[in-house]
Amino acid sequence: MLCPECGAEMNHHADKVDYNAALEEPGLIDPDFGGVVEEAHTCPACGRSEVRAAREGAS
Repeated sequence: MLCPECGAEMNHHADKVDYNAALEEPGLIDPDFGGVVEEAHTCPACGRSEVRAAREGAS
């Protein structure tokens, strides 16, 4: 993932389950977890953090 602030490659730190996002976007619910699996990223250049829905099969 590229940083929307400075364009640097962001580091993928963790995956988490967001149960509130499941209420907003029911089509993204992972049936195994009962919520939306999200990826957390941080930019090593500017320090910005971003979270996005995990893509199926992505690493």
